Parts: sequence; structure tokens; C-alpha cells
Amino acid sequence: MSNSFDTTARFFRPADAGRVRRNYRRVQVGRLIGVARNAVIIAGVAIGSFAAYRHVQSGRQFAVKTIVVDGAVHTPRSAIDAVTRQYVGMNLFKLDIGRVRRDLGALPWISHVDVEAHVPDTLRIRVAERSPVALVDNGGTIGYVDEQGVAFAALSPAVGDADLPLIRVTPPLADARGDITRCVKLLRDLRINDPQLYARISEVTPIAPTGFAMFDREIGAVVYADANDISARWRDLRAIIAAENLGRGAIEYADLRFADRVIVKPVKPIAMTAAAVPAPLPSIPITN
Repeated sequence: MSNSFDTTARFFRPADAGRVRRNYRRVQVGRLIGVARNAVIIAGVAIGSFAAYRHVQSGRQFAVKTIVVDGAVHTPRSAIDAVTRQYVGMNLFKLDIGRVRRDLGALPWISHVDVEAHVPDTLRIRVAERSPVALVDNGGTIGYVDEQGVAFAALSPAVGDADLPLIRVTPPLADARGDITRCVKLLRDLRINDPQLYARISEVTPIAPTGFAMFDREIGAVVYADANDISARWRDLRAIIAAENLGRGAIEYADLRFADRVIVKPVKPIAMTAAAVPAPLPSIPITN
């Protein structure tokens, strides 16, 4: 029993308790030194980062000197310069990119703006312009309309395409947005699906609820129609005009809005010969 007790006591009792305490203190001091070293490193990095931040925020070498604008075709360069010259000299890192987008986006032709800062002193701007699909008559002032039906700029001989179809609506344009959008959709569909018919139309006036009055530049007359099956109905009209040998300006108007007939109003009465009387088909009669 005595030997077993002595062995157990020797197992749990260190041979040199003082050395153990010294080792423990050494470990603790090492840990404190490590923590302090890490704190010094972190503080140094923070101070360096702050100093670098202050440097780039205040350094004159980061003042904007060069502004490059790409993508502007119809927007006058003078209009772009009038906006962007205010950014020259501003710190590249303090420049409000959202403000740049808003300022340039307020120009009529510009629909989207991307801005990139290139160190040390260059601002690169890429703009996307609106695509005009029609003109709109706003009480005597002609302007461009984009694919969303937005009237965005006045017609100018220096920019845009003056040979676009003209949409006639009752001003103000803000109240006619729905009619303009409906006309734009009609023209866009015709341009894609029937380019020949699209090329013939020079003016479009919306007629409630779903109709349109369109001027056909080839026959020189107004044609009333709905958007449904408009190409097929227009072919019927051309067949009648060809059969009756009606030249440009010979008809006052044509109406394609009826499901079973095409109505043509000639400027002058058509002389019907005995041989010509039975020619028109019952489904597309001609009225004088």
C-alpha cells in the first residue's frame, strides 16, 4: 500500500514546481507580446490606409484633367462639353458618379450613361442614345419619338432622320402618350414584318379605340385601318386600285376596317362600262 501511494504522489507532484511556474509565465508573456505585435501591425496598416486615403482624396495629381466621351452620334458635342466641363479639376475619387449619369441623362438624345474613373486623372464616359422610330407633331413643333413612345427632342436638320413617319396627335403630348405608344407599335411591327408597306406610310393618326388613319404616299390618299391583318387588307386595296387603273391622287380615301369589304372613295366617279360592271368581287365592292 505504501509503495502504491508514493508512486501516485510522485506522478501528480512535479519534480520542480518553480520551473513549471517560470514556464507558465514565459508562455503568458509570449502571448502578450504576440498580441501586442499584431496590434501594432494592424494599427500601422490602418494608419497607412488612412494616409493613402487622405492622399488620394486631396492629391492634386488625381484632379480630373481628361474626359473622354464615346457613343454620342446625334448629341451635339457642345451640349456634352457644357455638362462635362464642370467636372474638370474635381478629385477623381470624390466625383459623384450618380450625378454625372443624371447630368448627361438629362440631354434629350441620351438614354443611358456608363462612367469609369481611370487613375490618375481621366474620366471615361460611354453614352447610349435613343433610337428615333417616328416623328410627332406637337401642335406645330415636330419632334422625335423613341421605341417607348417618348418624345425626346425637336426635329433638327443637323441630327436624326427627317424621313421618318409622322404621328399626329392632339396636344399636349403628356396626355397623348398612350396614342403615341400605340402608333409606335404599329410602325415597329410594319417595319419588321412588312417593310414595303412601312415605306409607303408617311403619316399616322390614331383613331379611338383601335383604328388608325394613315397616309399612303404611293397612292396619295388616307387609308383607315385597324392593326389586325393590316398587310393582307392593304394588298386587297392595291388589287382594287390596279384593277380600276386608279393612279396616284385618284382616290379621296380608303377604309379597310370592315371584315368583308374594302371601301374606296374615288375623287371622281368611275365610268363603268358594260363589260366592267360584273368585274368587282362581292367581297370587296367599290363605292362612289
